[in-house]
Amino acid sequence: MLIIRRRVGERIVIGSNIEISVASATKKAVRLAISAPKGIPVLRGEVHDAVVAANVAASTGLIEDEETPDDEDEANLEVAGQGSR
Repeated sequence: MLIIRRRVGERIVIGSNIEISVASATKKAVRLAISAPKGIPVLRGEVHDAVVAANVAASTGLIEDEETPDDEDEANLEVAGQGSR
């Protein structure tokens, strides 16, 4: 990890097409301005972590599919003559 000190108005360039500049700073927060091509996602850390966790949960089957009828619902459809063919 690279740790550098920047003042308001100073910038960091990543590659040739991503630029991060310090917009403002207080004792409690720093505001950053990020310029990146549209094809590169820029996410806050907590949003990125939530997306990764949701993807892992979906790939391991931990998310229940609410649209899938249970066995009892399927039996009721078949009795009513509307079962799958």
